[in-house]
Amino acid sequence: MTTIKSFLQLLFCSGILLISCQKNNSKYDIKIIKQSSGYGYQILKKHKILINQPFIPAIQGEKTFKNETDAKKTADLVVSKIDKYYLPKISVHELDSMKIAY
Repeated sequence: MTTIKSFLQLLFCSGILLISCQKNNSKYDIKIIKQSSGYGYQILKKHKILINQPFIPAIQGEKTFKNETDAKKTADLVVSKIDKYYLPKISVHELDSMKIAY
């Protein structure tokens, strides 16, 4: 009887752990876009493009992200701001703190 009880407790705890570790609770999806000169990103909701960002935001000129990772980090920040009902504006300071090369 204690073996079954221990197993059920372990199963319950494992389920709670799996639920709490789910990473993306956002209603938004991110799509990284490969371009001829680098990368950009799109923020989508229900497969509709809400934000199309082909260039690095907050800097002058039309420079693309140098790699997918930088585009993804920036897009993740934008989504986190949208989820918190903040204006999804990115600053140069935020780019620098994420070590985004531009």
